[in-house]
Amino acid sequence: MRVKQHIREYKRDLILEKALELFSEKGFQGTTIDDIGASLGASKPFIYTYFDSKYSILEQLYDRAYGELHAGTLKALNSKEGSPKDRLYRLVMIYVEQNIERQKLTAIMLEEEKNLNPKKLAEVRRKHHEFDTKLARLIQEGVSAGEFHVNDAKLASLAISGMVRWVHRWYSPEGRLSSSELCQRFSELALNLVGYRSKRTTIGGT
Repeated sequence: MRVKQHIREYKRDLILEKALELFSEKGFQGTTIDDIGASLGASKPFIYTYFDSKYSILEQLYDRAYGELHAGTLKALNSKEGSPKDRLYRLVMIYVEQNIERQKLTAIMLEEEKNLNPKKLAEVRRKHHEFDTKLARLIQEGVSAGEFHVNDAKLASLAISGMVRWVHRWYSPEGRLSSSELCQRFSELALNLVGYRSKRTTIGGT
């Protein structure tokens, strides 16, 4: 039974990978089940063996996105190790890195929400809200510690999230910045956005 289960999961993963490629190239509405099957050299009934519809494939991609994209960022966000400045810097580094490494998945998440059913869309937005709320708390913690100087922590959290989530639109491996350099620059931008000042600078009055 384990072997059969592994084979089934492998086939589901193949379908998801091909669907992700096609949705990225042609858009969700521009892709058919026949297209997905043809890309695998398989028939439409083969796809329906593993997924009820094209919409269920899209939902599975969203679940994968949250499993892969948000696992690392949530771990960094929930961490209490280091100062607020260190944690925000580390969080944005991971956040940008994840979005670059999974560029197609990020694009699907942001551009195909309109095709989700109301229940799934509510779940997705709840997760976004939860993330942004935790990020706002981290920023507010930095304000209370005297490291950050920003009047609206919630607005700052939304600005940082928005800045990172749209990296997929313009990032290219052939661009002038490497992925590691881009992660660093974004982390520095995030600290600028929240008005980071070290305690040493503040106490010294410079």
